[in-house]
Amino acid sequence: MNHYSLSHKGAPQGNWFRRNFLEKKMNTATGFIIAGLLAIGCAFCTALVDLKIGLAYLGIFVVIFVIALYLRNPRAGLYVTIAFSAIPALLSRLTPGADFPYGSITDGLAYLLFFSVIIKYSYRAQIDKRFFFNPVSIGLLILLVYYVLEVTNPNMFSKLGWFSYTRKYVLQLCFFFSCYCLFDSWKRVRFFIYFWIILTTILAAYACKQQWFGLADFEWQWLNSHPKQMDLYLQWGLLRKFSILSDPAASGVYFASVASQCIILVIREKRFRLRFWLGIAAMINLFAYAYSGTRTATLMVVAGIAFYMLATIRERRTLVFAFLCVIGFLTLMYMPFSPPAIGRIRSTFTMGSKDASATIRDVNRHTVQPYLYQHPMGGGIFTCISEGTKYNPGHYLEKFPPDGGYMKVFAEQGYIGLAIMIFCYFLFLRHGIRNYFRLSDSEMQMHAIGLLVLIFTLMVGQYSQICIGIDPETFYYFGALVFFVKMPVLEERKMNEVPLTKNNI
Repeated sequence: MNHYSLSHKGAPQGNWFRRNFLEKKMNTATGFIIAGLLAIGCAFCTALVDLKIGLAYLGIFVVIFVIALYLRNPRAGLYVTIAFSAIPALLSRLTPGADFPYGSITDGLAYLLFFSVIIKYSYRAQIDKRFFFNPVSIGLLILLVYYVLEVTNPNMFSKLGWFSYTRKYVLQLCFFFSCYCLFDSWKRVRFFIYFWIILTTILAAYACKQQWFGLADFEWQWLNSHPKQMDLYLQWGLLRKFSILSDPAASGVYFASVASQCIILVIREKRFRLRFWLGIAAMINLFAYAYSGTRTATLMVVAGIAFYMLATIRERRTLVFAFLCVIGFLTLMYMPFSPPAIGRIRSTFTMGSKDASATIRDVNRHTVQPYLYQHPMGGGIFTCISEGTKYNPGHYLEKFPPDGGYMKVFAEQGYIGLAIMIFCYFLFLRHGIRNYFRLSDSEMQMHAIGLLVLIFTLMVGQYSQICIGIDPETFYYFGALVFFVKMPVLEERKMNEVPLTKNNI
């Protein structure tokens, strides 16, 4: 007891910091004084010194506010991180001369979220043996081990690319950990799901606005500022829309995956009002993916619907839905009018081997096959296309466009890395499907099959696009994996919840 008292008294600065910033979250007289001084300093620098200095001072104030918000309410921090992850590309277009890495802010927010979770015992208490000993966590750790081993790959010219890739994956694991701690009830998970659907639908609505009312001036300036970019975006008479995301391909696969999820929820939701709004969300996301001109997204929707039919083939409503899908598909393929967006969708099924882009992709893949067969661990992480030029200039794969997540892993991590990734994908889906069929709660079953369809569509899309690992989709992906792990315990907690009455409010 005496030793504790001495050590406790010997660190007054640490106790002051802990009380004001960690425990009270600046909700003290000291916190108010600091906030007031910052406000006065910002006004002084802006008015009497320089505008840039004033903005920098304001930036410090914003950073302190964000840190206090995350420390005080990590759940709010979770949704701030997710929402911000969707806008770095928009900020880059609004400030073309700034050359600021806005994506790094997303990484910083995710790390701050992780820190705000681990310092609270109530959240850390969610971590139990189920967190470590389940197929999803084991698969994620297997991938991490292989990424660490890739540092020994002698084909990489630089380890900086490997470090950047591995750091990003560790950040995703931190987000997985944070979601596991924060999703302590079914109500939290349900809010997460609907928040994401609403956020995605807002982004999809903006893509529809771009199609119906045109691009904004700053978007036209950005589109014309890059050589040959207009040729890539203008295809089949359709200017491919991108919402506020990085490119049409990223937005197309994103909207298609959430549209597939919304379609499943519309089929299974019992409440008419909620089904109506989910139907609106599904339509907006379907329009947005069509306007992106991403043919991979069409395959994702078809594959997601097929997966759902296979998983629920014994239900009568599935047979009715299958009949309606066949009618809708035939109408889409053979209706007499063909606007550019519809023509782009049709080409997914009609062009086949006649498509010039598909032929070029096949030629590129056959060209590098001999090299890849001779390198079991691949050419090294971040050795292809833009990352190859940045981190490994002069590499054999520097100019090779993989045009797909699986091919990129095959090229950079070899057939060993590709086999490990596919095996881990199998573990994720198997665990989710297994827990889905064990659920007895109809609401949780509905959302479980919806998320399973979403994850499956992303895995299908990996064949010709990079769907998993890009923001903001990656946050939904790892949040869904957390739900796959916690399905049984969340259902048990939901069943044990005591309904509110006048006696226990």
